[in-house]
Amino acid sequence: MTKTTLSSTDAQDMVTQADAGARNPTGRAGRILWFVPLCWSLFQLWYASPLPFIVNFGILNDTEARSIHLAFAVFLAFTAYPALKDSARNRIPTTDWLLAFIGSGSSAYLYLFYTELAERAGAPTQIDIIVAAVGRKKPYPMPAKRGL
Repeated sequence: MTKTTLSSTDAQDMVTQADAGARNPTGRAGRILWFVPLCWSLFQLWYASPLPFIVNFGILNDTEARSIHLAFAVFLAFTAYPALKDSARNRIPTTDWLLAFIGSGSSAYLYLFYTELAERAGAPTQIDIIVAAVGRKKPYPMPAKRGL
């Protein structure tokens, strides 16, 4: 087994990529990657504070808050980190933008149509099934668990 050592610059690069994402885009994409986490942080502060109850605005239940949280997370996952190994690091390719919007849109679907989904529980519409299929983690059926 060979022993490899990292220089302090290589180690610092690894920490920077883990902390700030593997991309460093400039221009509009860079501003978006600054603004979206800011909005996410402000959303989390709002949700965790008593302010929604004081002003009686923006009161969310847990399901709505989780779907918004997941929409932010999925969007940032595809924009801050490359979806493919050979994706550009200094810009965000169109495919990553597309995946970010599709993923965050399917996550936000729960928030946007929460009331309708709750009213027709157990009776999904065709669009519900399509959004569920798009947002599914695994593209194949889950195997049945044995012994349960």
